[in-house]
Amino acid sequence: ASMKRIAHEAGVAKGTIYLYFRNKEELLVYVAEHGFAVMLERARAAAARERSAEGKLAALLRAGLAHSSENQAIFRALQEQRLLAPDSPAPLAATLERNLERLVSFVAGVIEQGTRSGELRACDPRRASRFLVESMRGAILERLREPSRTSVQADAEAIVDFFLHGVGATEPR
Repeated sequence: ASMKRIAHEAGVAKGTIYLYFRNKEELLVYVAEHGFAVMLERARAAAARERSAEGKLAALLRAGLAHSSENQAIFRALQEQRLLAPDSPAPLAATLERNLERLVSFVAGVIEQGTRSGELRACDPRRASRFLVESMRGAILERLREPSRTSVQADAEAIVDFFLHGVGATEPR
């Protein structure tokens, strides 16, 4: 999208956008940072309402998946930016990486708390968090490709189930 089109969609003059942002990159950085802050706050609040580690993980996943569904255009634009310009300018790449690390740290804290309570087995919480967050990112990408295929609830439950139980058969053959 050009700055002209962005201004048109926002219902403002192109010059108005340039009062706040020097270029599209700067605008994308702001959008990525602001959107992530909203999503992380939703995830924190959702997880805080749950008692169990499994409940907290499912709640934070539901919040993240719901946020991405409600803001598909933004997620699609950021994904296209990453695909079209994998060596994207430093500010956007740094912002996306910083956001990812903040999410991984938050989820690692939930996993660590679950380990201390005995609900989850001992593991490297950052590594486990990375696995869970990457599963969520994969679900977000699938939801961008096929928006109505599954519900947020179904995707969150599937990710938590896979994370907690894997793909192994429940009983040996």
